[in-house]
Amino acid sequence: MKKTLLSLVASLAVLSAGAQDKNFHIFLCFGQSNMEGNARIEAQDSVGISERFLNLSAVNFSDKSRKMGQWYKAVPPLCRENTGLTPVDYFGRTLLEYLPENHKVGVVHVAIGGISIDGFLPDRIDEYAKTAPDWMVPMLAAYDGHPYDRLVAMAKKAQKKGVISGILLHQGETNTGDPEWPRNVKTVYENLLRDLKLKAEDVPLLVGEVVAADRGGVCAAHNAVIDTIGRVIPTAHVIPADGLTQNFDFLHFNAAGYREFGKRYAAEMLQIWGIEYKPELTRAPQAESPLVHLMDGSVTFNVSAPRAKEVLLTSQFLKEPVPMVKGRRGLWTVTVKPEKRDIYPYNFIIDGVSVADPLNKDLFPNENFKASLVEIPAAPAFGRPGAPAPQSAPEGVPYGVRNVPHGKVTYCNYRSGVLNAWRPLVVYTPAGYETSGKDYPVFYLVSGTTDTEETWFKVGKLNTILDNLIAEGKAEPMIVVMPYGNMGATPQPTSMAAVEFYEIFAKELTENVMPYVEANFRTVNDREHRAIAGFSRGGGQSLFTALSHPELFAWLASYSAYLTPEMMDTCFPQYAADPALVNDQFRLLWFGVGSEDFLHNDVVRNREYLDAKGIRHTDMNTGGGHTWMNARTYLNETLQKFFK
Repeated sequence: MKKTLLSLVASLAVLSAGAQDKNFHIFLCFGQSNMEGNARIEAQDSVGISERFLNLSAVNFSDKSRKMGQWYKAVPPLCRENTGLTPVDYFGRTLLEYLPENHKVGVVHVAIGGISIDGFLPDRIDEYAKTAPDWMVPMLAAYDGHPYDRLVAMAKKAQKKGVISGILLHQGETNTGDPEWPRNVKTVYENLLRDLKLKAEDVPLLVGEVVAADRGGVCAAHNAVIDTIGRVIPTAHVIPADGLTQNFDFLHFNAAGYREFGKRYAAEMLQIWGIEYKPELTRAPQAESPLVHLMDGSVTFNVSAPRAKEVLLTSQFLKEPVPMVKGRRGLWTVTVKPEKRDIYPYNFIIDGVSVADPLNKDLFPNENFKASLVEIPAAPAFGRPGAPAPQSAPEGVPYGVRNVPHGKVTYCNYRSGVLNAWRPLVVYTPAGYETSGKDYPVFYLVSGTTDTEETWFKVGKLNTILDNLIAEGKAEPMIVVMPYGNMGATPQPTSMAAVEFYEIFAKELTENVMPYVEANFRTVNDREHRAIAGFSRGGGQSLFTALSHPELFAWLASYSAYLTPEMMDTCFPQYAADPALVNDQFRLLWFGVGSEDFLHNDVVRNREYLDAKGIRHTDMNTGGGHTWMNARTYLNETLQKFFK
């Protein structure tokens, strides 16, 4: 370390002939809004700043606290009085942690939000200024309309005090995807070297990436252009932005992102100087997935698979899998925008193998496929993060947690004599159940094929939907029992072999589940106060059970499920012979299905059979397929009908 520093000082002594302080390292910093500083300056950013970290003000502050051309301790804001935190703040501070006590760092800072690289080319600035948006005009005026000239003028002044040791650039969002950008940057860099009589080998150019793809950066595509800068400028060094946290607009970094970015700039400069530094300076933060962009409802998914050849994202909001793009450190990334904000299952396909998202704790409870869950909630209040949270979820989001009394979800185990096994059960009790002393109606809600007893709770959001409906007076307070619907190998519902499967479930429910519930919870034990429904396989099980036991149930609903005409004729001929047995006894017989559901035609055939036999039923037709988005819609609809 000491030998390296002595070498550095010796080399700077040669470079700094005529400079007043050979140990005063000057850095020129220019670019657009992320260099200017877009994040709010927090309390921690204005304390503990070394007296050896200085800023040569490139503008006059209106309160006269700073004057152009004078040195000040580098307390933010560094660019102009109304700008925010910038990577430069922590670039200088970090360098001083590694430099000897007799060394100083100074920065000259000229940046304009939204400016193109053309704004730093003297032969283009006048034409560029003619088309500048109104909000940029006062920024340009702060530099007398010529930001490059101001940068050079201040740099020459700084050279009287110390040695220009490097140039920091962050610009590119305005030039996203422009293949000429690297050559234009080269022109600016060579102009600075010429006008300040500098040598490229002594003054490296440090160029920062824009908000990266793994953070959903809206200009992330430009990083591929930025990363080529070394081919055009041999002394250029790219500072990666992967993992750096961003603002709500996914264009700017937030304060934490700027702090980390500044340290990365510093780490690169220390490496150029040959100074050893702590490895955590360049350690990438833990990737996040999924990363939900609240403002526009898009989502960024990330997964680490360094050796993979292909990674795809698949989800119920996608018609087909979407390829992901491999980035730094083997992190695969993609940003997509579902048409509707909702809760969706998704997973990755890594070289043909389906896996859940290892970065996401919210898993889809399922026996078969391994998926994760992403919830895309409503946009924040007042259209910006940090605004007060709304007291209730917006209308049209029935599953959103609202400021209403909340029920309780209890995990139970009961002994099944039918299956000779202990079985799991999830039970919802409404708010106030513990203290009311009342008895409640019971709704038996059955899971779908390969789903578990948790799926209606964790994916269907039964508890929050019912909390909200009860609070609004749209649903009766009720107990909801969510059994595990797997009775063993599941036959195809089109096959008569499904009858035996359904019979086992009906026996299990009526002889084991219902007695357990009625012994352990305060229930109203008559048919008028019992309902049953299910999704997919659970819908078929519910239909068969209720039709087999009209003495036990008066309310029946099927979500994306059916019984075949052959099954109806074989198992329930009494209803075809006398439709009044259904019409008079069942208070509700309800079917819901999506137009794109692969079971749509079978559900319609079941309805047509009932119509032909004179059996009344209520139908709900929606768009979409065999999805939990539709299942939640059907649940929300029928909860408002039961027990009324």
